[in-house]
Amino acid sequence: MKKIFSFAAILFAAMSLNAQQAITCAEAKTLMPAQDDGKLETQDVYIVTGYVTNTNGAISPSRTDASIDQQTFWMDDNKGTQKTVQGYWCNLPGHEALNVGDKISVTGKLANYHGDPEIKNGDVTILERATVKIDTINATVCEALEEGASLNDKDYSTDVFRVYGRVKGAETVNNYGQHTFEMACGDEVFKPYNCTSDEAEFGKGDSVVVIGKLYNYGGVIEISNGRIELIEKSKEEIVINEVNVAGAVAAAMALAPGASSDDLYAVTGYVDSIATAYDANYGNISFFMTDDMENPTYDFEAYRVKVNAEEAAKIVLGTKVTVTAALQHYYKAATESLPEIDLAETVAGGTLVFAGEQAIDNIFSGEKATKRIENGQVVIIRNGVRFNLLGVEVK
Repeated sequence: MKKIFSFAAILFAAMSLNAQQAITCAEAKTLMPAQDDGKLETQDVYIVTGYVTNTNGAISPSRTDASIDQQTFWMDDNKGTQKTVQGYWCNLPGHEALNVGDKISVTGKLANYHGDPEIKNGDVTILERATVKIDTINATVCEALEEGASLNDKDYSTDVFRVYGRVKGAETVNNYGQHTFEMACGDEVFKPYNCTSDEAEFGKGDSVVVIGKLYNYGGVIEISNGRIELIEKSKEEIVINEVNVAGAVAAAMALAPGASSDDLYAVTGYVDSIATAYDANYGNISFFMTDDMENPTYDFEAYRVKVNAEEAAKIVLGTKVTVTAALQHYYKAATESLPEIDLAETVAGGTLVFAGEQAIDNIFSGEKATKRIENGQVVIIRNGVRFNLLGVEVK
């Protein structure tokens, strides 16, 4: 009898652990954790049912299983535009994107992401498909900015846009081959963010079309996770300014808050502290740099620099490095609990060379170099001499 009772208790416990509760979107908001950084998840698994109310329409292969397509979206208990629960890169049952109006359920654990319930990498079941007509609209950068400004914050356009224009400055490419850069209409900036393309890289002045739904991200108009097609390569050369840390700070802080430079900067200095440890998933690390280890300034951050695990292990206090990237002026206003942040940074995705591994001695006289692609290789030309990115002379 005791053995039977023990077995029943174990079975009941196992069933409790695997139980999945069916809830509404409104109930998800009451059940999410109080911690609002998106990291703490509920122990219980929930099946949240509702209607898709907002999405960019883009799908992307899972980074752990390329046979599964994923999508990010918002849902609510009623059809409309209310954003109550976010499905963040959730697994689709097939290879077709969800549309606004689709009735679905998402199975997963709940997190609190800045006050909203979120299910990350949950499993989607499509219960009812909505009939949706989506138009594709051709637009200039100026027209896209005007249309995007009419969207509410964190909202996507209903229609798909093909935005034509030129690359404003340097781009970044993440470990998954997704491109991020800026396009301009006068002083205003439009941002393709983490978009895919068959091109390995884009250069300043390249003529492109970016395809996707417009997105208003805190006033910055984007197409995120869209598609980029090259129309024509530019013959415009990318300028690389060689500076020390003080020079980089001066150049970045001269930019408007939130702005980034069109040109690249090769910034040489010493690592004086690690801001964010090496992330193996994304292959990057963030650290502060200084010109003088005896008097560190903590006013310049090399932000999410691309490195591998071996390189990351060598980035310790006092290491002399050169980071090449565009610069940005990062600004965040003070809140009741946090002070103002006004900081010079490199744009994410910069490249790194250790001081002992480059053949060129760095100089900081304001001279400029040019970067070109020749036979698939990046070539830097300075004072008439051609070098690769490691500083080795190219014949």
